Amino acid sequence: MLKKDPMGVHVGRRDFLKTTTMAGMAVTLPETLLQNPRSVVKPENRGNKRKLLLLSGRPEAYEQMTQSVKSIKEFEFTVVSIQPDYQKPQEIIKTIQTEAPDVLFFGMPGTLNPGNIPVTLGYIDVPVILFPPFLDLIMLEADVAAAFRANGTNAVLANSEAHVIELIKILAAPRLLEGKRAVIYGRPFDSSSVPAHNLDAETIYKRTGVHLEFRPLEQLKPMLETVDSASAEKEMERWKKDAASIVETTDKELLESSKMYVLLRSIIEKEGLSGISMDCLSFSFNSKSELPIPCLAFARLRDEGFALPCEADVCGMLTSMVLQEISQKPSYFCNVSSVDNEKSSTVLRHCVAPLHLLGRNAAALAYNLRDYHGTGRGATPEVSFPPGLEVTFGGFSKDLKKFVIWPGRIQAGINDTDRLSYNQLMPEFKNMRRYCSNRVELKIKEVDVFLQKILGIHHVMVAGIYVKELREEMMRLNVDVIGPLDSGAPV
Repeated sequence: MLKKDPMGVHVGRRDFLKTTTMAGMAVTLPETLLQNPRSVVKPENRGNKRKLLLLSGRPEAYEQMTQSVKSIKEFEFTVVSIQPDYQKPQEIIKTIQTEAPDVLFFGMPGTLNPGNIPVTLGYIDVPVILFPPFLDLIMLEADVAAAFRANGTNAVLANSEAHVIELIKILAAPRLLEGKRAVIYGRPFDSSSVPAHNLDAETIYKRTGVHLEFRPLEQLKPMLETVDSASAEKEMERWKKDAASIVETTDKELLESSKMYVLLRSIIEKEGLSGISMDCLSFSFNSKSELPIPCLAFARLRDEGFALPCEADVCGMLTSMVLQEISQKPSYFCNVSSVDNEKSSTVLRHCVAPLHLLGRNAAALAYNLRDYHGTGRGATPEVSFPPGLEVTFGGFSKDLKKFVIWPGRIQAGINDTDRLSYNQLMPEFKNMRRYCSNRVELKIKEVDVFLQKILGIHHVMVAGIYVKELREEMMRLNVDVIGPLDSGAPV
């Protein structure tokens, strides 16, 4: 049976597959392109204006779809339609570079082997939508998409014109973190606990749109000495007034922690930052350190809408920014302490937890004020996490090429934070608590899979389920998503 391809070519799909297989390569691959594939530079943000470049053997076949694109309310689209000569890939590349589209649409050719297209074009730094001419036989187009992805190109497949419009809306939206700035105090990409030697500022911006800057940790001490004492005392009294109880920490430690908050808040406001972190583990267990432990400052600033991951964690910074931007809620930056296959659960711990986990306009969680790990230093908020709450947790992989998204449900907790365990290993810390001040246990699906997909020591959790929103953002970022097969509400 003959079918009419939307390019206007009458051809039997199975005959076409047989013919192209026998004929071999229909396009001669220029040696220069194979050796030096040229990239197409994605344009800067154009406000509300967007351009779609439509490449097709018969552009008029997509007139109705073109009108639908121009009718997208969120953007003002210009559609440029080109009938390319697929035997002249240099001209196609020049066209893409000249037009500088925000999204590239390929109406796949029906009369040649399309598997050569990604080879001849190389890497394209513009999202590419592939639309098969035969929706009941998409094998070659699937291979084209995979080959584009192997080049690093952000290529997606559409299976209807309505799906094309949906994908265009997603891909045309600006990256959530585009142009945001964050500062980490510590050695560049060399945290005491989570170094990121494989990353650099250019890679981070290219992947996420975030401008990340490192500054020496030593800058903070003289700046702390200039903090207004009255402002710090007001912050201290606020912590004491709202606490359910004050367990170990002292007014002296609370005041020093409050000074850190006042300082970091002033830096954020003055410089328009979205996040700050510091290499706190480089001094947290040093009784002679002149820097206060920043746990209270981090907790308060997260409640106020900023990303404050612990331990100068680069991937944690980017994850915190994404999850907080999507959820509009503060995040719980935490360690994966344990995974229980029989209970299908994981325990997350850390010494910093937001009070307004449910949202800045929701009631704060009850909390106790404790010291830092039983060291007699610092102050940490020990919160009570609400059982039954659905959450999303996960984050960027260490190469920023993947993002783990795992829904969970908070379980009724136990209080084990007073357990001591280091008296034999480290006699000088004989009173040190084994666990961080905060503990939350999550019921999760496919716990055995999660165990093998753990990102590392740190994950980030927010209240609510945001799987769809995160998947769409990762599509914009050209980042692969890892998660349970059933990524709906947790059990």
